[in-house]
Amino acid sequence: MTTDSFFKLAFFPRKPYADRSEYPLFVRISIGGQRTEFKIGRSVDPANWDQARNMCRGRSRRDQELNKYLELVRSRFFDIHNMLLRENKPINPAIMKAHFLGTMEQPKMLCEVFRETNEKRKEELDRGDIVKPTYQRWMRCVDYLEEFLKLHYKVADIPLKEVTSGMLDDFEHFLRMKKSCANNAAVRYLRCVKNVLQYALAHKWITDDPFFGKKYQRTYAERQFLTEKELAAVISLDLKDIPRLEVVRDTFVFCCFTGLAFCDVKTLKKTDITEDSGGCTWIRKPREKTGELSVIPLLDVPRQIAEKYADNPVVVSTGVVIPVITNQKMNAYLKEIADLAKIPKLLTTHVARHTFATMSLCNDVSIEVISKMLGHSDIKTTQIYAKMQDSAVQSGMEKMRRKFADVRIS
Repeated sequence: MTTDSFFKLAFFPRKPYADRSEYPLFVRISIGGQRTEFKIGRSVDPANWDQARNMCRGRSRRDQELNKYLELVRSRFFDIHNMLLRENKPINPAIMKAHFLGTMEQPKMLCEVFRETNEKRKEELDRGDIVKPTYQRWMRCVDYLEEFLKLHYKVADIPLKEVTSGMLDDFEHFLRMKKSCANNAAVRYLRCVKNVLQYALAHKWITDDPFFGKKYQRTYAERQFLTEKELAAVISLDLKDIPRLEVVRDTFVFCCFTGLAFCDVKTLKKTDITEDSGGCTWIRKPREKTGELSVIPLLDVPRQIAEKYADNPVVVSTGVVIPVITNQKMNAYLKEIADLAKIPKLLTTHVARHTFATMSLCNDVSIEVISKMLGHSDIKTTQIYAKMQDSAVQSGMEKMRRKFADVRIS
């Protein structure tokens, strides 16, 4: 390829194989020793053709219209050449021909390809391979990307080949500053973009990875949980005169003794609770988030809560175990419950799940069993809870403490 700023353009008639009174006209483009030629869809009487001037010398209206068309073709090629120079793109006869004929392959665009991959995410959602919040994050990410491009580049989309490492840094700054994303949220969005660019690399739409050398680390904040004393304070609250808080408290306590996440307890059906041949009652439910099966023995406290709401109209009509309200209202009412119980912690629906994990750990339930009950797909996720309790470390070292209690250093 060459980027020579000089090109030659010539028109000429060529005698056809069959005898005809008119010859088809061709255009020849020459650049730096390379050339290409093709028909332009017009013909001319060879007797009227002036090769030196590259035009028809006839004076009929048809001849004059032909000359005007040749000028338009010439002007179009000058425009194409100037555009390629301006955009610093390779120039050769084949490229100019492709632009003129409209056969030049259009570059793959970033947001366009992003939305194509989102169609695949939709199929995964429909198959149950991913959950709705994950799909929504992908959709939200491309919306943020388009907003970023309009703000910083004044365009709605850019070619994939123009995505640079610096642009990704700017997008990260946009997520953190303009969209007020915390670190983990920003990392999730950037990983979505990285996935799209990996998809483009696999299809050879780009040759370089703009994410090369970049690492984004999620932060793991210490999870809040209730101690057994704090949980007892919540359970002992008399909320019979405040029904809206009572059902929220009972839902929260149910999750504290089962480890179910909000979306799982909301969809928990009576059919998910079964009794084995030994008379033990179990919750067996696939997690909404991962599809992993949670297998949880139903303790006496959650059993009592389930029985308490057995005649509730919502429970009777839908077959759920507890009449769970929305997550937003749950979290709002849990703040009131924390105040009433004098607990200086921010209670949320997920604190109940963390409470179940830490209580199980402190009561000598093994990590493997806790992982099975929580429905974790990776035991490393469960091991996070082992770092949360100093009492678990104390308990684990108690045997060693007793064994060496009588040893004295002389």
